[in-house]
Amino acid sequence: MGVWGVAGLYVAGVIGAGFASGQELIVFFVNYGAAGLVGALWAVLLLLLGTGLILESCAKHRASSYGQLFRALDRKLSILLEGLYGLFLLVGSSVMFAGMGAAASSPGKDLALRICSALLVYAILRGGVSSVVKVGGWLAPLLAVGLCGVAVMHLRQQPWVRPGPMGGWAALWPALEAGTLYACYNLGFALAYLASSSRYLTAKGQRWLVALVGSGVLGLTMLLLYFALGTLSVAQLQEPFPLANLVRGWGNTAVKTYTLLLWCAMFSTAAANSLALSSWFAQLDGLNWGAAALVAVGAGLAFSHLGFTRLISLAYPILGLAGLWLLAQAVRDAVS
Repeated sequence: MGVWGVAGLYVAGVIGAGFASGQELIVFFVNYGAAGLVGALWAVLLLLLGTGLILESCAKHRASSYGQLFRALDRKLSILLEGLYGLFLLVGSSVMFAGMGAAASSPGKDLALRICSALLVYAILRGGVSSVVKVGGWLAPLLAVGLCGVAVMHLRQQPWVRPGPMGGWAALWPALEAGTLYACYNLGFALAYLASSSRYLTAKGQRWLVALVGSGVLGLTMLLLYFALGTLSVAQLQEPFPLANLVRGWGNTAVKTYTLLLWCAMFSTAAANSLALSSWFAQLDGLNWGAAALVAVGAGLAFSHLGFTRLISLAYPILGLAGLWLLAQAVRDAVS
């Protein structure tokens, strides 16, 4: 299990709907032109630092859930923080269930695909933390290699056109702010499944290797997709799934393969978020692991009826600010 399983869960958890569709990368990096490249590199550095510090805090306080870590970092606000964070995780998994359903071609198939996806997540959760870590370890290489492959093949056919100059500090500062927000909200989500799987990392070297490998894979994938998305027109960048434009010229099979890759990305994030919620629910009196997993998945499925776009606009910006608080607390905890 160890390093590679936890690193795989981390990568698979971060590569969700926003990442695999291209939407996140456009909003946070591509829209800033050449300065966005600096923002992306800055985000990778923050992901590396934040992941390592979160794992170190989990080891220091022997925390195996986000609730235990919150209580160690700030006991006075822990109840409030646990409740709010649990709500954001629930919204996050709901977004993924809604997105998996949106991949279907009709409303009836949408509901059936959502229910089947939720049942599959529940089946994996029944096996406990180790099952989710194993699935993340299998899906992470598939997602990273698949997305990098799409970017490389597209760039061989359509070379990236370098945007204009950065425009000095005035243009660079907003890109760095965007990179900071991107890293922080991903760290906010990642805290949950990093805490749940940190028990498999018994040495400091293992924890920082997870941070290095996970952030390195994410960084390479981000940069290749940044260059590939930079070749698209403004109209293409405004589509709901802009990355689909990279494969449309390759035939129907390529489009279906990308759709499957997108579903796998959303599934892995839904499983990671549901794992964190299950770990928290399982600490409550009267709930065993199977019941906790059922509550976590059932609630996510129920909230998914609110719709993909509405859920994203509601939760993601706020979670970015919560992630910034988390990074500050992790730094404070590391130096105290």
